[in-house]
Amino acid sequence: MKSKPSRALRAIPTKNTPCSAFPDFFCIGPQRTGSTWLHANLVKHPEILMHRDKETFFLCTLGDTTAPRFRYPTLEDYLDSFRDSTWEKILKNYHALRRCGRFYRPQVVGESTASYCVLADEILQDVRELRPDLKVIMLLRHPVERAWSHANKDLVRDTGRKASEADYLEFCSRADQVARADYAGIAERWKSILQPGRMLLAPSTRIESDPEGLIQDVLRFLGVSFPDAPSRRHVRTRQNPTAGLAIPPGLHRELENLLAREIASFESLCSRVGNCLVE
Repeated sequence: MKSKPSRALRAIPTKNTPCSAFPDFFCIGPQRTGSTWLHANLVKHPEILMHRDKETFFLCTLGDTTAPRFRYPTLEDYLDSFRDSTWEKILKNYHALRRCGRFYRPQVVGESTASYCVLADEILQDVRELRPDLKVIMLLRHPVERAWSHANKDLVRDTGRKASEADYLEFCSRADQVARADYAGIAERWKSILQPGRMLLAPSTRIESDPEGLIQDVLRFLGVSFPDAPSRRHVRTRQNPTAGLAIPPGLHRELENLLAREIASFESLCSRVGNCLVE
């Protein structure tokens, strides 16, 4: 253990914290790349225990009791929150038997917090100590489309207000938003704390073009089976959509200029990823 632990390790209340219970994998977003769709499919799998909340924000809010999404004061609180209640186990067994003809027997544990894509380096180092063999999944969406969708959600859908092109451009110009467009940078930072072969990258366009193939690639990566009769409810269903408004041409050009470096990096990365890449 490091001599000067950062916030993640300071959150551990005792040396007896069961760190082996730390999640086996994270879906790290970024936002508006299909993370809700992915969670909706994984949470139905009889061999996967996904956190009951789509996003926990645990590693984003460590020690910050004033953060709106702060929920878990300690690592123990976070780990305890993954445990199924008796009623949840009954329901999951019922649905697993109904859909797949199998009992709910989780083999891997995961969570999907899209903001984990931009965690501070000190937190990533702590994640490596807590789960050296962690697996990470990231979906890739064109930076302009992702930025437009994220802005629509935060500025319009979630507020019920209208937004001007200036509002959109200001939102997309924020440093944290530009960081979410840097997929190559995100991947390199996470791979620096992962063992080889523990990161899966795939284009989010496969949610529309080949959703079942994408799910099979993800399940293969996680080391769980593809059920003989999987639930089809969420595979071809859009999740957490924003209004399908076209990006105004002028704003589109502004965003292309703003994210020119990230777009070039994205296109280069996608040419290497193809349908799916594990590295």
